[in-house]
Amino acid sequence: MKLLFLGLTPSKVFQSTVISHGFSCVVSKTIPSMNRSRKFEMIICAVDRQSDLKKLKIIDRRFPQSWVSVVIEKKRLDEPEFYSALIENEYKNTVWLSDTWEALFWFSYQQMLDSRANASKVKTLEKEVFQFRVKTMALSEASKKLLDKFNRDVDLVENIQRVLRPRFSPHIPGINLSVKYIPASGGGGDYYDIFEFGDKKRFGILLADSKSHGMAAALLTVLLKLRLEEMKDRFPDSKSFITFLNQEIKTVHDKIGSSISLFYGILDRASLTFQYTAAGSLKPIWWREGRSKVVPSSQNPEVGGRDYFEFRENTLQLQPGDLMILYTNGVEAPLKKKKMLCEERILELLKKREPSPEPLDVQNELMGVIDEYTAKKKLKDDLTLIHLAVDERAMYVAKAEGD
Repeated sequence: MKLLFLGLTPSKVFQSTVISHGFSCVVSKTIPSMNRSRKFEMIICAVDRQSDLKKLKIIDRRFPQSWVSVVIEKKRLDEPEFYSALIENEYKNTVWLSDTWEALFWFSYQQMLDSRANASKVKTLEKEVFQFRVKTMALSEASKKLLDKFNRDVDLVENIQRVLRPRFSPHIPGINLSVKYIPASGGGGDYYDIFEFGDKKRFGILLADSKSHGMAAALLTVLLKLRLEEMKDRFPDSKSFITFLNQEIKTVHDKIGSSISLFYGILDRASLTFQYTAAGSLKPIWWREGRSKVVPSSQNPEVGGRDYFEFRENTLQLQPGDLMILYTNGVEAPLKKKKMLCEERILELLKKREPSPEPLDVQNELMGVIDEYTAKKKLKDDLTLIHLAVDERAMYVAKAEGD
Protein backbone atom coordinates (compact mmCIF):
# COMPACT_ATOMS: atom_id res chain seq x y z
CA MET A 1 0.00 0.00 0.00
CA LYS A 2 1.54 3.30 -1.13
CA LEU A 3 0.72 6.66 0.49
CA LEU A 4 1.46 10.09 -0.99
CA PHE A 5 1.58 13.10 1.34
CA LEU A 6 1.26 16.20 -0.81
CA GLY A 7 2.12 19.56 0.71
CA LEU A 8 2.34 18.27 4.29
CA THR A 9 4.68 16.15 6.35
CA PRO A 10 3.22 13.60 8.79
CA SER A 11 4.72 13.19 12.23
CA LYS A 12 7.50 10.66 12.75
CA VAL A 13 5.27 8.65 15.08
CA PHE A 14 2.57 8.44 12.43
CA GLN A 15 5.05 7.44 9.70
CA SER A 16 6.52 4.77 11.94
CA THR A 17 3.05 3.42 12.68
CA VAL A 18 1.92 3.18 9.05
CA ILE A 19 5.23 1.71 7.93
CA SER A 20 4.93 -0.94 10.65
CA HIS A 21 1.56 -1.84 9.12
CA GLY A 22 3.12 -2.46 5.70
CA PHE A 23 2.62 0.97 4.09
CA SER A 24 5.19 2.86 2.06
CA CYS A 25 5.21 6.65 2.29
CA VAL A 26 6.18 9.36 -0.19
CA VAL A 27 6.29 13.03 0.89
CA SER A 28 6.24 15.59 -1.92
CA LYS A 29 5.62 19.31 -2.43
CA THR A 30 4.52 18.85 -6.04
CA ILE A 31 2.26 16.41 -7.83
CA PRO A 32 4.41 13.58 -9.24
CA SER A 33 3.96 12.33 -12.78
CA MET A 34 1.96 9.15 -13.36
CA ASN A 35 3.89 5.99 -14.20
CA ARG A 36 3.78 2.34 -13.28
CA SER A 37 5.99 2.79 -10.23
CA ARG A 38 3.84 5.63 -8.90
CA LYS A 39 0.50 4.02 -8.16
CA PHE A 40 -0.73 5.50 -4.89
CA GLU A 41 -3.72 3.92 -3.17
CA MET A 42 -4.18 6.98 -0.93
CA ILE A 43 -3.19 10.61 -1.50
CA ILE A 44 -3.37 13.06 1.41
CA CYS A 45 -3.24 16.63 0.13
CA ALA A 46 -2.98 19.87 2.13
CA VAL A 47 -5.24 22.66 0.85
CA ASP A 48 -4.65 26.15 2.27
CA ARG A 49 -6.17 28.44 -0.36
CA GLN A 50 -9.08 28.25 -2.73
CA SER A 51 -6.66 28.16 -5.65
CA ASP A 52 -5.15 24.96 -4.22
CA LEU A 53 -8.37 23.14 -5.10
CA LYS A 54 -7.19 23.11 -8.70
CA LYS A 55 -4.55 20.60 -7.65
CA LEU A 56 -7.28 18.09 -6.88
CA LYS A 57 -8.43 18.06 -10.48
CA ILE A 58 -4.87 17.32 -11.64
CA ILE A 59 -4.57 14.56 -9.02
CA ASP A 60 -7.82 13.00 -10.18
CA ARG A 61 -6.62 13.03 -13.80
CA ARG A 62 -3.20 11.53 -13.02
CA PHE A 63 -4.32 9.11 -10.32
CA PRO A 64 -7.98 8.27 -11.05
CA GLN A 65 -7.95 5.13 -8.87
CA SER A 66 -6.52 6.84 -5.77
CA TRP A 67 -8.46 7.68 -2.62
CA VAL A 68 -7.94 11.43 -2.04
CA SER A 69 -8.16 13.05 1.40
CA VAL A 70 -7.97 16.82 1.86
CA VAL A 71 -6.37 18.40 4.96
CA ILE A 72 -7.37 21.98 5.87
CA GLU A 73 -6.90 24.41 8.74
CA LYS A 74 -9.99 24.75 10.96
CA LYS A 75 -10.05 28.54 10.45
CA ARG A 76 -10.73 27.99 6.72
CA LEU A 77 -14.20 26.69 7.56
CA ASP A 78 -15.10 30.25 8.64
CA GLU A 79 -14.45 31.55 5.10
CA PRO A 80 -17.74 31.19 3.12
CA GLU A 81 -16.16 31.23 -0.35
CA PHE A 82 -13.48 28.70 0.55
CA TYR A 83 -15.93 26.43 2.37
CA SER A 84 -18.43 26.55 -0.52
CA ALA A 85 -15.72 25.77 -3.08
CA LEU A 86 -14.46 22.90 -0.93
CA ILE A 87 -17.91 21.33 -0.58
CA GLU A 88 -18.66 21.69 -4.29
CA ASN A 89 -15.34 20.19 -5.31
CA GLU A 90 -15.93 16.60 -6.41
CA TYR A 91 -12.32 15.41 -6.63
CA LYS A 92 -12.01 14.27 -3.00
CA ASN A 93 -13.24 11.45 -0.75
CA THR A 94 -12.74 12.90 2.73
CA VAL A 95 -11.95 16.21 4.43
CA TRP A 96 -9.84 16.35 7.60
CA LEU A 97 -8.75 19.13 9.95
CA SER A 98 -5.00 19.65 10.16
CA ASP A 99 -4.76 18.98 13.90
CA THR A 100 -6.75 15.72 13.89
CA TRP A 101 -6.17 14.08 10.51
CA GLU A 102 -3.57 11.58 11.74
CA ALA A 103 -6.04 10.26 14.33
CA LEU A 104 -8.74 9.89 11.67
CA PHE A 105 -6.48 8.21 9.12
CA TRP A 106 -7.39 4.65 10.05
CA PHE A 107 -11.09 5.45 9.88
CA SER A 108 -10.73 6.73 6.31
CA TYR A 109 -8.44 3.83 5.45
CA GLN A 110 -11.27 1.48 6.40
CA GLN A 111 -13.65 3.63 4.34
CA MET A 112 -11.36 3.21 1.34
CA LEU A 113 -11.29 -0.56 1.74
CA ASP A 114 -15.07 -0.64 2.12
CA SER A 115 -15.49 1.60 -0.93
CA ARG A 116 -13.37 -0.68 -3.10
CA ALA A 117 -15.15 -3.77 -1.84
CA ASN A 118 -18.52 -2.12 -2.45
CA ALA A 119 -17.46 -1.02 -5.95
CA SER A 120 -16.71 -4.64 -6.82
CA LYS A 121 -20.01 -5.74 -5.33
CA VAL A 122 -21.86 -3.02 -7.24
CA LYS A 123 -20.38 -4.16 -10.55
CA THR A 124 -21.39 -7.74 -9.81
CA LEU A 125 -24.82 -6.60 -8.67
CA GLU A 126 -25.30 -4.44 -11.78
CA LYS A 127 -24.45 -7.41 -13.99
CA GLU A 128 -26.87 -9.65 -12.11
CA VAL A 129 -29.61 -7.02 -12.17
CA PHE A 130 -29.15 -6.59 -15.94
CA GLN A 131 -29.45 -10.34 -16.51
CA PHE A 132 -32.44 -10.50 -14.22
CA ARG A 133 -34.20 -7.69 -16.08
CA VAL A 134 -33.57 -9.41 -19.40
CA LYS A 135 -35.23 -12.58 -18.09
CA THR A 136 -38.18 -10.69 -16.64
CA MET A 137 -39.09 -8.69 -19.76
CA ALA A 138 -42.25 -10.70 -20.15
CA LEU A 139 -43.48 -10.13 -16.59
CA SER A 140 -46.55 -8.06 -15.87
CA GLU A 141 -46.51 -4.32 -15.21
CA ALA A 142 -47.16 -4.99 -11.55
CA SER A 143 -43.94 -7.02 -11.27
CA LYS A 144 -41.96 -4.22 -12.89
CA LYS A 145 -43.29 -1.72 -10.35
CA LEU A 146 -42.26 -3.98 -7.48
CA LEU A 147 -38.77 -4.32 -8.91
CA ASP A 148 -38.45 -0.55 -9.32
CA LYS A 149 -39.55 -0.05 -5.73
CA PHE A 150 -36.96 -2.55 -4.51
CA ASN A 151 -34.17 -0.79 -6.42
CA ARG A 152 -35.20 2.59 -5.00
CA ASP A 153 -35.17 1.21 -1.44
CA VAL A 154 -31.67 -0.27 -1.85
CA ASP A 155 -30.37 3.01 -3.24
CA LEU A 156 -32.05 4.93 -0.44
CA VAL A 157 -30.42 2.85 2.29
CA GLU A 158 -26.97 3.20 0.70
CA ASN A 159 -27.38 6.95 0.20
CA ILE A 160 -28.64 7.50 3.75
CA GLN A 161 -25.71 5.67 5.28
CA ARG A 162 -23.18 7.45 3.07
CA VAL A 163 -24.56 10.96 3.63
CA LEU A 164 -25.09 10.65 7.39
CA ARG A 165 -21.71 9.13 8.20
CA PRO A 166 -19.71 11.90 9.99
CA ARG A 167 -16.83 13.23 7.89
CA PHE A 168 -14.79 14.29 10.91
CA SER A 169 -15.28 14.88 14.63
CA PRO A 170 -14.95 18.35 16.19
CA HIS A 171 -11.74 19.39 17.90
CA ILE A 172 -12.31 19.59 21.67
CA PRO A 173 -9.61 21.60 23.48
CA GLY A 174 -8.16 19.58 26.34
CA ILE A 175 -9.75 16.34 25.10
CA ASN A 176 -8.15 13.64 22.94
CA LEU A 177 -10.80 11.93 20.85
CA SER A 178 -10.70 9.00 18.43
CA VAL A 179 -13.50 7.08 16.72
CA LYS A 180 -13.56 3.77 14.84
CA TYR A 181 -16.57 2.49 12.91
CA ILE A 182 -16.73 -0.78 10.95
CA PRO A 183 -20.03 -1.67 9.26
CA ALA A 184 -21.29 -5.23 9.05
CA SER A 185 -22.39 -6.68 5.72
CA GLY A 186 -25.72 -5.21 4.64
CA GLY A 187 -27.36 -2.07 6.02
CA GLY A 188 -25.79 -0.84 9.26
CA GLY A 189 -27.47 -0.61 12.65
CA ASP A 190 -24.99 1.72 14.43
CA TYR A 191 -24.98 5.51 14.45
CA TYR A 192 -22.75 8.00 16.23
CA ASP A 193 -22.31 11.75 16.27
CA ILE A 194 -20.10 14.20 18.15
CA PHE A 195 -21.04 17.85 17.93
CA GLU A 196 -20.48 21.25 19.52
CA PHE A 197 -23.17 23.26 21.29
CA GLY A 198 -23.71 26.94 20.60
CA ASP A 199 -21.92 28.00 23.81
CA LYS A 200 -18.64 26.58 22.38
CA LYS A 201 -17.76 24.79 25.62
CA ARG A 202 -20.22 21.87 25.70
CA PHE A 203 -20.06 18.92 23.33
CA GLY A 204 -22.66 16.24 22.70
CA ILE A 205 -21.58 12.62 22.27
CA LEU A 206 -24.21 10.23 20.94
CA LEU A 207 -23.89 6.51 20.25
CA ALA A 208 -26.80 4.36 19.05
CA ASP A 209 -27.15 0.65 18.35
CA SER A 210 -30.26 -0.59 16.57
CA LYS A 211 -31.26 -4.25 16.64
CA SER A 212 -32.56 -3.94 13.09
CA HIS A 213 -30.56 -3.37 9.90
CA GLY A 214 -31.32 -2.18 6.41
CA MET A 215 -34.22 0.20 5.82
CA ALA A 216 -35.50 0.16 9.42
CA ALA A 217 -32.10 1.18 10.81
CA ALA A 218 -31.67 3.78 8.07
CA LEU A 219 -34.99 5.42 8.93
CA LEU A 220 -34.10 5.53 12.61
CA THR A 221 -30.71 7.01 11.73
CA VAL A 222 -32.39 9.75 9.69
CA LEU A 223 -34.63 10.59 12.62
CA LEU A 224 -31.67 10.78 15.00
CA LYS A 225 -29.70 13.03 12.64
CA LEU A 226 -32.60 15.40 12.03
CA ARG A 227 -33.47 15.69 15.69
CA LEU A 228 -29.85 16.33 16.67
CA GLU A 229 -29.54 19.14 14.15
CA GLU A 230 -32.83 20.71 15.24
CA MET A 231 -32.79 20.15 18.98
CA LYS A 232 -29.19 20.00 20.24
CA ASP A 233 -29.28 23.54 21.71
CA ARG A 234 -32.90 23.33 22.82
CA PHE A 235 -32.49 20.76 25.61
CA PRO A 236 -30.23 21.69 28.56
CA ASP A 237 -29.63 18.11 29.69
CA SER A 238 -29.37 14.63 28.26
CA LYS A 239 -32.48 13.05 29.80
CA SER A 240 -34.91 15.67 28.43
CA PHE A 241 -33.60 15.10 24.92
CA ILE A 242 -33.81 11.29 25.27
CA THR A 243 -37.34 11.55 26.67
CA PHE A 244 -38.34 13.70 23.71
CA LEU A 245 -36.59 11.41 21.24
CA ASN A 246 -38.34 8.38 22.72
CA GLN A 247 -41.71 9.83 21.71
CA GLU A 248 -40.45 10.59 18.21
CA ILE A 249 -39.08 7.09 17.65
CA LYS A 250 -42.12 5.46 19.22
CA THR A 251 -44.19 7.11 16.50
CA VAL A 252 -42.40 5.08 13.83
CA HIS A 253 -41.56 2.06 16.01
CA ASP A 254 -44.88 0.30 15.42
CA LYS A 255 -44.43 0.69 11.68
CA ILE A 256 -40.86 -0.56 11.34
CA GLY A 257 -40.67 -2.70 14.50
CA SER A 258 -37.38 -1.45 15.91
CA SER A 259 -36.08 0.28 19.02
CA ILE A 260 -32.59 1.58 19.85
CA SER A 261 -30.02 1.22 22.61
CA LEU A 262 -28.74 4.76 22.92
CA PHE A 263 -26.10 6.59 24.96
CA TYR A 264 -26.16 10.38 24.94
CA GLY A 265 -23.78 12.49 27.02
CA ILE A 266 -22.96 16.18 27.31
CA LEU A 267 -19.33 17.01 28.09
CA ASP A 268 -18.52 20.40 29.61
CA ARG A 269 -14.85 20.87 28.83
CA ALA A 270 -14.56 23.78 31.29
CA SER A 271 -15.76 21.92 34.39
CA LEU A 272 -14.98 18.40 33.04
CA THR A 273 -18.45 17.22 33.99
CA PHE A 274 -20.03 14.54 31.82
CA GLN A 275 -23.80 14.34 32.11
CA TYR A 276 -25.30 11.34 30.34
CA THR A 277 -28.35 9.17 29.86
CA ALA A 278 -27.93 5.48 28.96
CA ALA A 279 -31.02 3.91 27.39
CA GLY A 280 -30.72 0.16 26.88
CA SER A 281 -27.51 -1.86 27.00
CA LEU A 282 -24.82 0.72 26.12
CA LYS A 283 -22.51 1.58 29.01
CA PRO A 284 -19.05 3.23 28.95
CA ILE A 285 -15.80 2.10 30.55
CA TRP A 286 -14.20 4.72 32.81
CA TRP A 287 -10.44 4.40 33.44
CA ARG A 288 -8.46 6.45 35.94
CA GLU A 289 -4.90 6.11 37.22
CA GLY A 290 -4.46 2.50 36.15
CA ARG A 291 -7.80 1.13 37.30
CA SER A 292 -11.45 1.09 36.27
CA LYS A 293 -14.00 3.33 37.96
CA VAL A 294 -17.61 2.41 38.64
CA VAL A 295 -19.90 4.08 36.13
CA PRO A 296 -23.28 4.97 37.70
CA SER A 297 -26.09 3.56 35.59
CA SER A 298 -29.87 3.97 35.81
CA GLN A 299 -32.15 1.23 34.51
CA ASN A 300 -33.55 2.91 31.42
CA PRO A 301 -35.33 1.00 28.64
CA GLU A 302 -34.37 1.23 24.97
CA VAL A 303 -35.50 4.34 23.15
CA GLY A 304 -38.73 3.76 21.24
CA GLY A 305 -39.78 0.74 23.30
CA ARG A 306 -42.41 2.44 25.49
CA ASP A 307 -45.09 5.04 24.91
CA TYR A 308 -43.74 7.22 27.70
CA PHE A 309 -40.89 6.90 30.16
CA GLU A 310 -39.17 9.48 32.35
CA PHE A 311 -35.55 8.67 31.60
CA ARG A 312 -32.97 9.12 34.37
CA GLU A 313 -29.50 10.55 33.91
CA ASN A 314 -26.17 10.38 35.71
CA THR A 315 -23.15 12.67 36.01
CA LEU A 316 -19.43 11.89 36.11
CA GLN A 317 -16.82 14.33 37.37
CA LEU A 318 -13.85 13.71 35.12
CA GLN A 319 -10.31 14.78 35.86
CA PRO A 320 -7.10 15.13 33.80
CA GLY A 321 -5.76 11.73 32.74
CA ASP A 322 -9.17 10.02 32.65
CA LEU A 323 -10.07 7.76 29.73
CA MET A 324 -13.59 6.83 28.67
CA ILE A 325 -14.42 4.13 26.12
CA LEU A 326 -17.84 3.79 24.49
CA TYR A 327 -18.69 0.85 22.27
CA THR A 328 -21.64 -0.88 20.61
CA ASN A 329 -22.66 -4.52 20.85
CA GLY A 330 -20.77 -5.36 17.66
CA VAL A 331 -17.51 -5.26 19.65
CA GLU A 332 -18.57 -8.21 21.80
CA ALA A 333 -18.03 -11.03 19.28
CA PRO A 334 -14.46 -10.03 18.22
CA LEU A 335 -13.33 -9.41 21.83
CA LYS A 336 -14.90 -12.52 23.32
CA LYS A 337 -12.22 -14.68 24.95
CA LYS A 338 -13.32 -17.95 26.50
CA LYS A 339 -15.63 -16.92 29.36
CA MET A 340 -14.30 -13.35 29.50
CA LEU A 341 -16.88 -10.64 28.76
CA CYS A 342 -16.20 -7.79 26.34
CA GLU A 343 -15.74 -5.23 29.13
CA GLU A 344 -13.36 -7.56 30.96
CA ARG A 345 -11.29 -8.02 27.79
CA ILE A 346 -10.97 -4.26 27.31
CA LEU A 347 -9.95 -3.79 30.94
CA GLU A 348 -7.38 -6.57 30.53
CA LEU A 349 -5.80 -4.67 27.61
CA LEU A 350 -5.88 -1.38 29.54
CA LYS A 351 -4.08 -2.89 32.54
CA LYS A 352 -1.10 -3.68 30.32
CA ARG A 353 -0.63 -0.01 29.47
CA GLU A 354 0.32 3.13 31.38
CA PRO A 355 -2.12 4.60 33.94
CA SER A 356 -3.14 7.32 31.43
CA PRO A 357 -2.94 5.62 28.01
CA GLU A 358 -3.33 7.47 24.73
CA PRO A 359 -6.81 6.80 23.24
CA LEU A 360 -5.41 6.18 19.76
CA ASP A 361 -2.92 3.63 21.11
CA VAL A 362 -5.72 1.82 22.95
CA GLN A 363 -7.89 1.93 19.85
CA ASN A 364 -5.09 0.51 17.70
CA GLU A 365 -4.53 -2.35 20.13
CA LEU A 366 -8.25 -3.16 20.23
CA MET A 367 -8.41 -2.95 16.44
CA GLY A 368 -5.54 -5.42 16.24
CA VAL A 369 -7.66 -7.96 18.12
CA ILE A 370 -10.68 -7.13 15.98
CA ASP A 371 -8.67 -7.46 12.76
CA GLU A 372 -7.61 -10.96 13.77
CA TYR A 373 -11.27 -11.85 14.19
CA THR A 374 -12.47 -10.29 10.91
CA ALA A 375 -9.67 -12.04 9.01
CA LYS A 376 -11.45 -15.31 9.80
CA LYS A 377 -15.09 -14.32 10.25
CA LYS A 378 -17.49 -11.68 8.98
CA LEU A 379 -18.99 -9.16 11.36
CA LYS A 380 -22.65 -9.90 12.02
CA ASP A 381 -23.20 -6.52 13.64
CA ASP A 382 -21.80 -3.02 13.17
CA LEU A 383 -18.87 -2.08 15.37
CA THR A 384 -18.28 1.39 16.80
CA LEU A 385 -15.56 2.44 19.28
CA ILE A 386 -15.28 5.95 20.75
CA HIS A 387 -12.23 6.77 22.90
CA LEU A 388 -12.28 9.99 24.92
CA ALA A 389 -9.26 10.95 27.04
CA VAL A 390 -8.92 14.03 29.22
CA ASP A 391 -5.57 15.69 28.64
CA GLU A 392 -3.31 16.20 31.63
CA ARG A 393 -3.47 19.96 30.92
CA ALA A 394 -7.22 20.09 30.31
CA MET A 395 -8.01 22.43 33.20
CA TYR A 396 -5.17 24.75 32.19
CA VAL A 397 -6.45 24.91 28.60
CA ALA A 398 -9.98 25.72 29.78
CA LYS A 399 -8.80 28.54 32.07
CA ALA A 400 -6.47 29.94 29.43
CA GLU A 401 -9.40 30.29 27.06
CA GLY A 402 -11.45 32.10 29.67
CA ASP A 403 -14.05 29.44 30.43
